[in-house]
Amino acid sequence: MTWKRTVISKTNTEVNKQTSRQLSDGGCEQSYGKLPDGGWGWVVTFTSCFGIALSVAFINTFGMFYTSMTDELGFELTSVTLIGSIHTAISFGGAVLVVPLVERFGERYVLVVSGMLQFIGCFVSAFLTSFPLLFLCIGIILGIGAATSFVTCIMATDKYFDKKKTTALTLTSLGGSLSIVVFSPVAKLLLENYGFRGTMLIFSAILLNTVVCGVAVIPLNTKKPKIVTDTSHPTRVDVSFAKRPSFIMYMITNALFVAGLYIPVGFLPETGLSVGIGMDDISLVFSISGVVQIAGRLAFGFLSYKLPSHIIKLWIIFLVAVGLTLLIVPFSTQLYQYIIFSLLNGFFAGGSNIGFNLCLKNLLELKYYGRGLSFALMMQGVGGLLGNPTAASLQKVFGNGNIAFYFASIIFILSGLILSPFSKARKHNPTEIEISVSKKKLKVYTKRVDHNKDNIIVFERYVDLVEFNV
Repeated sequence: MTWKRTVISKTNTEVNKQTSRQLSDGGCEQSYGKLPDGGWGWVVTFTSCFGIALSVAFINTFGMFYTSMTDELGFELTSVTLIGSIHTAISFGGAVLVVPLVERFGERYVLVVSGMLQFIGCFVSAFLTSFPLLFLCIGIILGIGAATSFVTCIMATDKYFDKKKTTALTLTSLGGSLSIVVFSPVAKLLLENYGFRGTMLIFSAILLNTVVCGVAVIPLNTKKPKIVTDTSHPTRVDVSFAKRPSFIMYMITNALFVAGLYIPVGFLPETGLSVGIGMDDISLVFSISGVVQIAGRLAFGFLSYKLPSHIIKLWIIFLVAVGLTLLIVPFSTQLYQYIIFSLLNGFFAGGSNIGFNLCLKNLLELKYYGRGLSFALMMQGVGGLLGNPTAASLQKVFGNGNIAFYFASIIFILSGLILSPFSKARKHNPTEIEISVSKKKLKVYTKRVDHNKDNIIVFERYVDLVEFNV
């Protein structure tokens, strides 16, 4: 059988992803569902933004909780930073387990369960005084709930968009910055008036709203062609991309940058208090940083849209810039200096937070995006586990509160430098291959789609299995 060749101009024709075909099975038609690329997808985008804000609310206010837990519960700083680090590690590293759950049960059910886990972890911890039990509830249970929410919100947005995917993911990522803006003053106000226990009770009710985010994610009515395969051999998940040197360096970069990312959140309150800056002013600094982070995320998203082949270079620039801004803190003794730090650090940290996600478009083919994202978040979990405890240990050994910021600066700069050899712009000319088998009529349908700069070339053919075997 000969190939049927179709050439589609990219400049004049929008490629319709709803492809239909007859498989000679009594005229039964199977079709791909077209992504809405808007409509209800924008509702999902904004609810996902809210869901991410909730999932990182505890991470972004840990520094204030550290002070409250050491004062009210009598724990050492190194102990409470361990709880926070485990929570951060699970929140990001749990992506490896969350992706298969979403693929199996869908975004809606996973988000509902996530909201319940976050509620339970926060609510129960309000009645505990034992360090191991607090470690379990805040570090592990609340961490698992945050992980399922964070990853699922990203996947839900990604599922609803095609051409506008970069814009939608940028808007969704703003939840991380909005979380700082909203929850920093809220946590400070609650801790002052209700203490650690009362704050955890109120936080549990707030985090329960993740269930509402799950309800808003309506499953798409898309049908994929049913592919009949030989089940005599087990299906293997293709993770060959993880062996590429560029992806290995990308994962190391993710671990390093998250190791330094939450050091300001954890240590800025203590450092500020040591030079006479009150908690009200520290809360203001965090809020300013959160607002500027929104601008940083939007700026990075805009630059990525304009320079799609140079996203890795942009990320490296932002990572190094974050490292340099961290050197401001050790030399700051006045509030205005902390505000300058929050403006500069917030902008570049915001861009860095979205850069890791958008970089995957330059590093991996689209079919590897989900697995690649889960691996990246797993490495971020490792970084989150090691970052703050290492900084606290260095602070204790050297007896210098500023050592944490020197440490964070070094690893941020290092995270950008190790990725620089792989920052060369990558040209995308992807080829998509699809094969479907009809056992009834012994027919094989094969489709190959080649992309070049100007055109999309589609090759299709049907082959009779009997004829094929001959």
